[in-house]
Amino acid sequence: MCPMDFSYVLRIPWNRTLCQDFNPPAQNDNTNPTRKHPCCQTLLSLLAVALAQHLKETSLFQLPDLATSSSCLRDYQSKLNSFSLSDNLLSYCFNPSQFVTSPNICARIETSQDWVDRLGKSTSLDTDCRSNFTDLTACGSCLGAGRKVQSLLVSADGNQTQAEDCFYFAILYAAGIVNEFGPESDGVVSCIFGLELNSSVDSASNSHSALVFGLTGAGVAILVTSSLLGLYLWYDKKWRRKKSLGFGFDLNEQGSTPKLRPNTGSIWFKIQELEKATDESDFQGDAEFCNEVEIISNLKHRNLVPLRGCCVIDDDVNSDERGTPRALLITDWAWSLVKAGKVDQAVDASLLRGSDSSNSNPKGIMERFVLVGILCAHIMVALRPNILDALKMLEGDIEVPQIPDRPVPLGHPSFHVDGNNFSISPVLSGPKLHCGDMLR
Repeated sequence: MCPMDFSYVLRIPWNRTLCQDFNPPAQNDNTNPTRKHPCCQTLLSLLAVALAQHLKETSLFQLPDLATSSSCLRDYQSKLNSFSLSDNLLSYCFNPSQFVTSPNICARIETSQDWVDRLGKSTSLDTDCRSNFTDLTACGSCLGAGRKVQSLLVSADGNQTQAEDCFYFAILYAAGIVNEFGPESDGVVSCIFGLELNSSVDSASNSHSALVFGLTGAGVAILVTSSLLGLYLWYDKKWRRKKSLGFGFDLNEQGSTPKLRPNTGSIWFKIQELEKATDESDFQGDAEFCNEVEIISNLKHRNLVPLRGCCVIDDDVNSDERGTPRALLITDWAWSLVKAGKVDQAVDASLLRGSDSSNSNPKGIMERFVLVGILCAHIMVALRPNILDALKMLEGDIEVPQIPDRPVPLGHPSFHVDGNNFSISPVLSGPKLHCGDMLR
C-alpha cells in the first residue's frame, strides 16, 4: 500500500490546462523527447507535495521499494482521472524506480539524518525558506538558497550528473522540513514547487454570482450612505438655526466680557486677559514648568517624538542686576545666526571636525543640516519642503534653496511691549502674519 495521501490533488487549484490536451502514446519509449513535456514537469511538481509530506513524517526522501512506488503512482493516477485526464499520463511520464530509495542518488542521502550529516544542522535553506512567501523577494531568496545547497551536495557527491537529483532533494527538504506552513500551503506550492495556481479557472463558475452580489451590495451601500447624509444635513441645518438664535455676538463689540462663539461654545478672550491670566511678564512658573517637563519626558508612544531635554535661559538685563528670564525658541535662535551669516555657530564645534580626507567637508555638511532644519520648521507651512525633498537636501542630491523671510505672527510678544521684558531680534522682523496661516 502507498504511504502517501494524494487527496490534496483535488484540493490544490493547480493549472491543468497543460495536461488536458496532452495524449501521450501508449508505447512507453524512454528515448521519446516528449517525456519532457510541460505536463510531465507539472505532474512531477505536484507529486513532490506528497513526497515532501512523506519526508516530514518518515524522514525518508523517497519510497522504500519498487512495489510501494508503483502503488503510489496508481493512487496518484486515480486522482488525475477525476479531471478526465489521460489514464496513461503517469506511466508515460515516470518510471516507478526513480522514486525508490537508493544510495547512488545525491551524496548517498536517503534520510533527513543523512542530510544533517552531510551539510550540518543549519544551511541557507533553514534561514531563507521558513516564511510563507508573500512577496517575490522572499521566494527568490529561498530559491537562491536551494541553488547554494545544490552546489554543496554536488561537491559532496563528486558527480555532476547528480545535480538535478540534488536540487530536487533540496526542494523536498525546504518544503517538508524547513517551511513553517507545510508542503500544501499556497506559498510552498507556487514558489518552491513552481506550480501555477489557476484559481481564476476554478472559480469561473462563481464569478457571475460574485458580480451580482457585489453590485447588489454596492447599491445598498449607496442607498444607506445617501440616507445618512441627507439626515445629517437636515439635522445640521436645524442645529445651526437653533444655535444662531441662542448665541449672538458682534466681532466689533468693545469691552472685556467674554463672548461665546456660535456653534462651538468657545470663549473668545482678549490678549490682555490671557497675559493677565498666565502672568507672562514675571515668568514665575519655573517649578510648574519643570514638573510638566518631567511628565512629558516620561511619555512614550509610537506617534510621539520623545522630549530629550529643555532649558530656561537667564539673560543679563544690565551690568548690576539679572518541491528676567526671556522666552526663546531654538528655531528663532538658529534663524538669527543664519541671517547674520554665522550658521557655523549653531553647530557644536565637535561636529565640525572630520577626517583629514580631502573629500570630506564636515562643516559644509552640518551647515546644510542646519539650513534644512530651519526650512522644515519655517513658520509658513506652505514654504516647508515635503519629506522627499528634505531627504534629498540632507543627502546632497539637491541644493538647499534660499531660506525665505520668516514673518512675525500676530500675538508675538514684540507687538505688546507695554511693561513686559519680551523683545525680538531685528533679524526676525518681517511682514505681519495671521495665526491661521502658520503652524508652530
